[in-house]
Amino acid sequence: MRKLVRFADFAGMAASALCLLHCLAMPLLLAAFPLLGLAGDGEALHDALLLGATVPALLALVPGYLRHREVAAASLGLAGLGMFVLAAFLVAPRWGESAETAIVILGSILLFSAHLRNRRYCKGCAAHAAH
Repeated sequence: MRKLVRFADFAGMAASALCLLHCLAMPLLLAAFPLLGLAGDGEALHDALLLGATVPALLALVPGYLRHREVAAASLGLAGLGMFVLAAFLVAPRWGESAETAIVILGSILLFSAHLRNRRYCKGCAAHAAH
C-alpha cells in the first residue's frame, strides 16, 4: 500500500503540474493553432486533466490520511479538487475561460501542496514505524 500511495503522490504532483502548465501555456498555444492548421475546443483534454488529477489524489490522499491522520494534506487536496470541479462546471460556463484558468491555477497549487505534505507525513509515518 505504501508504494501505491507514493506512486499516486508523484502522479498527482505531475498531474497538478501539467494542469498548471496547461493553464499557463494554453493561451500561447491557442494563438498558434490557426497558424498550424489546428482547431478544437479542448474539452476532451480538460476532462482527461481533471481525471488525471482526481484519481492520483484519491489514491494517495485518502490512504495517506487514514495512515497519518493529518488534516492539512487532506484539506488542501479537497480544496484543490473542489476548485477543479468548480472551475469546470460552474466558473467556465458562467464567467469564461479566463476565470476558469485563474481557479484551476489556484487549485493546481493547492493540490500540488497537498501531495507534498502527504509525502512528508507518510515519510514521517515510515520513519516512526522503523524505530
